[in-house]
Amino acid sequence: MKKKTLRILKKKKRMNIRGKTLHVKYAWIDGKIEKNVSISVDESGKIVEINKKVFDDNVHLSNHLLVPGFVNTHSHAFHRHLRGKSEIGKSAADTFWKWRDNMYGLVAEVTKEKIYQYCLSTFKEMINAGITTVGEFHYVHHSEQKFDLDQSVIQAAIDSGIRIVLLQTLYERAGFDNPAVHPVQERFISSYEDFIENLEILRKRQEHPRVQIGVAAHSARAVPFENIKRLFEFANGEKIPFHIHLEEQPKEILDCQKWIGQKQGPSDILLSQMQLNKYFTAVHATFTPANNMVQFSKLGANVSICPCTEGYLGDGIPRINENLKISFGTDCNNRICFLEEMRWACFSQQMLNNSRSVCGLSPEKLLQCATIAGARALSLTSTTGNLEIGKYFDAVSFSLDSPLFANSLADTLIDSLVLSAGNREISHVFVAGVDRKT
Repeated sequence: MKKKTLRILKKKKRMNIRGKTLHVKYAWIDGKIEKNVSISVDESGKIVEINKKVFDDNVHLSNHLLVPGFVNTHSHAFHRHLRGKSEIGKSAADTFWKWRDNMYGLVAEVTKEKIYQYCLSTFKEMINAGITTVGEFHYVHHSEQKFDLDQSVIQAAIDSGIRIVLLQTLYERAGFDNPAVHPVQERFISSYEDFIENLEILRKRQEHPRVQIGVAAHSARAVPFENIKRLFEFANGEKIPFHIHLEEQPKEILDCQKWIGQKQGPSDILLSQMQLNKYFTAVHATFTPANNMVQFSKLGANVSICPCTEGYLGDGIPRINENLKISFGTDCNNRICFLEEMRWACFSQQMLNNSRSVCGLSPEKLLQCATIAGARALSLTSTTGNLEIGKYFDAVSFSLDSPLFANSLADTLIDSLVLSAGNREISHVFVAGVDRKT
């Protein structure tokens, strides 16, 4: 009889760079590849020095490429638990709206414990994909008590190790001319006054350095324009990010036009009523007219696109322009690979325009969209987004031993990374100097 052998899996020891200096073969700094870089980090996880000095006590990543941690500007973490239920190719799921009904089935059973577990597993998966910061667009607020689910999402982020901007989301009605809500939507609903009161309580409660609070209006369908404006003005006054789902589907535009009796969509109205700026982020903007996208560019507003989700749900391809401040989100989290989001942002525009040169979407620009542009959309440019003295050491390292990097020279590494690599090549994911990859 053969003896049974038990394999004991050792828990990976996490690399901690706090109070140390990391030396790496290649690093992407100030938009270009630098060779043999040393980055010193203080005990709080902030970068205090960047140079090319090498000492015996340095921590070494000898054959690696280091880039800033990816910033995910749009997520609904709990949607990840709809995996396997796409029904793509079947009439039961031929529109976004039918998919939404499936999502409501998941929401109906959410408790504080369940949403914590949903978010924890999603945030851990994000970290393993190189995402160090997430903007969590959170609108499922209520369970046994009003707003009792919010802190569970924050706690999941803290326990996972990810940096979070909780985009606390206002949701007031079912549609432009329909205040009555679906029973499941009762978990989302609050008045503007109750929302702001709870928001202030939530903000005062947060002391963790990796937690920030922003705001969002769910959509023009779900929030009256006067309250979208009020909430945006509140965000401006507090200098915190404001996000909104905007024109993801043609139905939203048609319903808006029917409701006001004019040929104006939500983006037309927002541009006429609000002075958009760097605190404003439109999410998706899939069917936003090209001329309105140009106005967003001129005003310094951000647009968060989610290429994998927009393909998964059959939404469409947004009309972006070269000057638009674009960032990326994983949205429904059916597939969490930020390099794939970058690629499909590029590929979809190339297919749409029958061109391989669209909006300056080079690999380098795509990486900027995934890092510093994401930090801008979450009002975190003084905190994260690039490898710079004074910012937290949020970074991702890629092993160059992978055959995907074979024959890559220094000046082609970013091209190989963005257009060829995936999660498998990630070796370490640092958030404030601590490796959080599992």
